[in-house]
Amino acid sequence: MQIRLPRGLELRRARPGDAAGVGALVEQLGYASDGRGFTETFTQVVRHPEAAVFVIAEGVRVVGYVAVSHRPQIHLGGRLATIDELAVDADHRGQGLGSFLLDQALELARGLGCVRIEVSTRRSRDSYARGFYVRHGFVEADSALLRQP
Repeated sequence: MQIRLPRGLELRRARPGDAAGVGALVEQLGYASDGRGFTETFTQVVRHPEAAVFVIAEGVRVVGYVAVSHRPQIHLGGRLATIDELAVDADHRGQGLGSFLLDQALELARGLGCVRIEVSTRRSRDSYARGFYVRHGFVEADSALLRQP
């Protein structure tokens, strides 16, 4: 089933000027967007050749975004895509915008010939509890995520 955007919303590639709008969505997820450092990093991601950021905008206001990165991986013998971030404004949830954004990221990854597409999410997130990614064909992997502080 092809999901359509509600009237008045448009999908487009993100540009550096979208940093403040995306920063507001990042804050809704519980992360800080500390002004200049966030804007510089956002601009780097938007311009990076192995990354893509799509936004859904209502006029100049960003109401959703997805960031995806891709790179070759030796053990896979091909490219790996990672859905790095996906967020929809609280006032616009429940309209299928998250699914629309995820579909754009998946379409990009498939178009690049990625042999695997991954997403990492917290089990405490509402989207995990609702089975959002499972409904879109993802399966939970038996792995451990380790970080160095």
